[in-house]
Amino acid sequence: MLQYCPLCEENCLFTNTKCQLGQQYESLSQSHHETQENKLFALFYKLSHIFIHRNGQNQGKNRILAILRHHGDMTQRELLDHTDIRSASLSELLVKIEANGHISRERSADNARNIQIRLTPKGKSEAIQIHQKNLQLSDDLFSCLSPTEQTQLEQILIKLLITWKKNTSVS
Repeated sequence: MLQYCPLCEENCLFTNTKCQLGQQYESLSQSHHETQENKLFALFYKLSHIFIHRNGQNQGKNRILAILRHHGDMTQRELLDHTDIRSASLSELLVKIEANGHISRERSADNARNIQIRLTPKGKSEAIQIHQKNLQLSDDLFSCLSPTEQTQLEQILIKLLITWKKNTSVS
């Protein structure tokens, strides 16, 4: 357990925190849960909530546009593989995105069963704005971590993702 506040440049002792950030850190680190895993879950949930609310409510649409911006045109099946969501949910989401004029969907000339999805000019513009916003948000969220801590967090998150995907059908 840390004895000094990692958020304050004055290295205040937790028994005598001088800044509000240190007091918040102490409060969160001292919160009581049944298990350490339960405490981690509660903290993860709080972080997820902040991320979703700071980044807007159209996460599904934003994610689709970001994938298409990054990878280019693709079939609905390929997009399904990138998103790890159910086919019916993706189809419903694509109808909404297409209705907003951000994507176009066309039957593939090579295989009539495949639907090719591409960004429209409006969708490209929106995808670029989303990308810029995500860059700023990631800087805001993770700038408090040192490069070493960022690397450690990356490794932990990858380990969690792989394990969770292996142990559950929920993506």
